[in-house]
Amino acid sequence: MEEAGLGDVEAQLRWRFRHETAGGPEAFTYFETVFPLQKQRKMIGTSDWEWKLGVGVTKGLRSGTWTFRAATEYVREERKFEAGEYALEYLRQISPAWRAVAVIEGNQLDEVALITGLQWRIGPRAVIKANNGWGLTTNATDLAPEIGMMFSF
Repeated sequence: MEEAGLGDVEAQLRWRFRHETAGGPEAFTYFETVFPLQKQRKMIGTSDWEWKLGVGVTKGLRSGTWTFRAATEYVREERKFEAGEYALEYLRQISPAWRAVAVIEGNQLDEVALITGLQWRIGPRAVIKANNGWGLTTNATDLAPEIGMMFSF
């Protein structure tokens, strides 16, 4: 089976409630929604609303910045709350304009992927992101290229 086209479209709001210090990490919470733009597709995109509420911690080290985050989610189509996404992320500044990213991201225990990518800062508040997900478990998508734009306010 094969299906091609636009995948998930999502938005995320983050609120930092603890700034990083020499002795401790930054802590944040986030709300994410995935828009139901692919109602007729079965394999790609999202056919109904999904909402996630999560928390995370971030700590910058000489080697790069590490983040751990976890969320719970509500899938309207299934009308239930469940354990959501979790991730361990590594970000390394290559130059003032470029960053490299590596992420181990999972949803439940049977859908785990390695995500690698580059980020290009095109302005003080705008970044273009190009990633690729590599499925590490049988239920994860084998290959998932992504391109996106991130704005910070």
